Amino acid sequence: MLPFKMEKKKEHRFIHSIKRLRKNESGMIYPHVLVLLFLMSAAAVTATDAAVTKMKTADQLTEYYEMRLVELMAVRFVLKNPDTASFTMKTNKGTTDVQLLDQSEIERSIRITTTRGKRQFYATFLYNKENNRLTKRIEHQ
Repeated sequence: MLPFKMEKKKEHRFIHSIKRLRKNESGMIYPHVLVLLFLMSAAAVTATDAAVTKMKTADQLTEYYEMRLVELMAVRFVLKNPDTASFTMKTNKGTTDVQLLDQSEIERSIRITTTRGKRQFYATFLYNKENNRLTKRIEHQ
């Protein structure tokens, strides 16, 4: 009978300590608040990073398509005036240098270099003189 009473005493102490912890919860709130603040901060940083990345991508795409439009303006000028020589165009988006090279009697190469700030964009168009059509566009660095 003695061992049974000891087990009951140990069980009673355990239950009493649990009840005491449950009554005194003020020490357990602080770690939960820290974890909650850490999770909220991590979510805010992740959302901010995603928004900044999206804005940078939009700026880069805008710049790329603006340069493509300037290239197309230069090509349109060459197509309207097929006998023109090499020339330079200045726009609010930068400077565009156009070099016209005859590769053969039929084919002509239009090399376009657009400079915007410190960045440069290069493209080459192949132009068929007989058909008055562009046959190929090559974008290079």
